[in-house]
Amino acid sequence: MESELTLYDYWRIINRRKWVALLVFAVTIFSTMFYTRLQPTVYRSQSLIKIKPPASYAKMPGADLVDYDPWSAVATELKVITSSEISERAAAKLGLPSGAASIAEVSHSYKVERLQESNLIALYAFSSAPERAANIATAVIEAYKEFDLEQKSLQARKTLQDISFRKDEVEDNLRSLERQKQNFVERNPRTGLGSALANQLADLEIRKRQMLEKYTSNHPDVRNLEQRIEVVQSKLGEIPAQDLQLARISRELRMQEDLYTTLNKQYEEAKLGVSSIVSFVSVVNKPVPDQAPVSPNRALNMMAGSVLGVFLAVVLVFLLENLDVSISTIEDIENFIKLPVLGIIPNILSEKHIDNWLTQVFKKERYTVDAFRSVLVVNRRYATGIIESYHTLRTNIMSQLNTKESVSLVFSSAGAAEGKTLTAVNFALASAHSGLRTLLIDADLRRPAINQIFGTRKEPGLSDVLTGRSEWRDVMLESADFIMGGLDYDQLMRFPGIENLKILNCGTQPDNVIDILNSSNWRDLMADLKSEFDLIIFDAPPVLLFADSLMLAKHASDGVVLVYKAGKIARGALKRAKEQIGGANARMVGVVLNGVRASEMGPQYGNYYYDYKNYVSR
Repeated sequence: MESELTLYDYWRIINRRKWVALLVFAVTIFSTMFYTRLQPTVYRSQSLIKIKPPASYAKMPGADLVDYDPWSAVATELKVITSSEISERAAAKLGLPSGAASIAEVSHSYKVERLQESNLIALYAFSSAPERAANIATAVIEAYKEFDLEQKSLQARKTLQDISFRKDEVEDNLRSLERQKQNFVERNPRTGLGSALANQLADLEIRKRQMLEKYTSNHPDVRNLEQRIEVVQSKLGEIPAQDLQLARISRELRMQEDLYTTLNKQYEEAKLGVSSIVSFVSVVNKPVPDQAPVSPNRALNMMAGSVLGVFLAVVLVFLLENLDVSISTIEDIENFIKLPVLGIIPNILSEKHIDNWLTQVFKKERYTVDAFRSVLVVNRRYATGIIESYHTLRTNIMSQLNTKESVSLVFSSAGAAEGKTLTAVNFALASAHSGLRTLLIDADLRRPAINQIFGTRKEPGLSDVLTGRSEWRDVMLESADFIMGGLDYDQLMRFPGIENLKILNCGTQPDNVIDILNSSNWRDLMADLKSEFDLIIFDAPPVLLFADSLMLAKHASDGVVLVYKAGKIARGALKRAKEQIGGANARMVGVVLNGVRASEMGPQYGNYYYDYKNYVSR
């Protein structure tokens, strides 16, 4: 059952891929900065509008406040302010050309919102210049006030227009009747009594109409007035026809005069009502230009970019961790392949920084020769702490083999570029440093490297010894040959035990490597070598790539040590390599965890090298 992850495990996962996380974070920050820089600078002007009828409005002529609801009215006015009608009027006030483009420009330049639980409306105008934003807000407010006033006075103006039209019509009729009466009198100068009776009759009828507005037709005064009208009408029937016609004209004229007087009074009242109507809109805060832009908000953008960068970095790190099928901890390796981790080799950086970048970032498989030489334990920079990890490795190997006799070991790996050659060379140097007679054999006949590291000849070597063309004592190299090679002379001379190290290079590279390794007389050769050396180390090719390591493990070694670089290849490859070694009837001693950084190790291992250094320096 897998144990739950602790806080340290989460930190270790992030720390392992800190460069990926930092890269993602940096890219996010720079993208945010670039995006912010591309955004146009926007200034805002704010104004506050109140929607409320005046207190005296209900008493004014023409006012209509029946069922007025201020809450629903404000919601309606929000739609009105943002309508195309207001935008069009505001565009005209700003001097923009008429058309849909100007309307759209203005409508996208402002917005409104209602202040909570009030009849106040906040209007925000936006522009690339602060003065322009204030002008837009002012134009919108003025256009809205004009529109509101027009809507409020629309009914009163319609009434005024109707009365004016009727008044003009009655006035025309009145002039026509006056001319008609004048012409009739001029043609009939003796008529007059009928006119008097007609005037009296007209007066009585006017009084009757006025009384009917207050009383019914059965009222005594109304009935009395009707009787008087009947008497006058009977008298009119007795006068000549000319007087009767004159009386009719006079009566019609009096009625038109009375109607004109009434209409003229209503016309003046309607005019007063129109002039008394006021807008419900009042400005509480006038728009003023803000000197500080509201967009882009650089502080907010950078804060959001930082949060997003951290989030994306963590997500990517844990995504890569879930996709990573390699093994990174000692406990996981031991539980997975059921073999011990014999040693932990710290990550040793080259003095050639470009090689560190090429191998770590761009995944180059192998250091250059100069970079390789700079990470050997003969370098005084590593002589105190790193060499102890190889001493510990040798102690654990010998404990697993449980023998005090000479032993031969095959150093290999599951795949390429896991540091097997560096581990084998440094292990041999550390063993020689301890006083052990050590032989380092370059058994990688396909891609030899040890001759380049020590700057020695490649052939004759192991392949020539296996084919019988040379004797191993004749082709073996020693410290004098190293000094003549490319290694630093002073470092070699100051390295204790260098005289204990001998090297057997790969020799002539054959075409039939497997046949040579499988058919050679390994028993006699290994007996001779063990009689001369305490420790024999084979640097062999990767197990999963070639069968060379299996042949060496079967015929020439007491055990196989697999070098595994943390996080390099899938865990299944490590298990497959172990199975192939077991299938060749060879013994796998254990695993060397190579290239481990102290920050990637558990808390029980992380300070080991620092503690050692402090301890030996006292």
